[in-house]
Amino acid sequence: MIQRPATLLTPSILALTLLLLTGCGAGTDLAQRPPPGYVGDVAARVSAVDWAQARPVTVQLDEFQFQPDRLAFERGTPYRLTLENRGTVAHTFTSEGFFKAIAVRRVTTAQGAVETPALVNLEIPAGQTDVVEFVPVEAGTYDLACHEPLHSSFGMTGTITVR
Repeated sequence: MIQRPATLLTPSILALTLLLLTGCGAGTDLAQRPPPGYVGDVAARVSAVDWAQARPVTVQLDEFQFQPDRLAFERGTPYRLTLENRGTVAHTFTSEGFFKAIAVRRVTTAQGAVETPALVNLEIPAGQTDVVEFVPVEAGTYDLACHEPLHSSFGMTGTITVR
């Protein structure tokens, strides 16, 4: 009987590795009512600003980075944040502290627009562009990461500052 030498990448290990690298899909998670710790008077805050004056900011996501990976926003100023996934797999734009510190007017994805949601997690599929319109409310420095498996370990992290 001939025995094959053990290989490091058996089919099942290879499949698991590919699943981890491509992500299993955390999905976009939006709450219609702000959970505890989020800005509470969102509707009043978003109606109080002139959205024609919204400042455009674009972040590109790919394997495995945010470009730029350092973002800065001013409290009370409206922004239109465009998230472009130029990668070949889904990526998330996740920052719990930042999400709790902003009033979101609208999130627009390929599936449509959602008005005044509380952001929990934004997953942007490969080749897709999502847009988030928001007003920063609370000053601070917040961590940013892609929560797809291993992506932050490979360097897909950043920092968001609200002044």
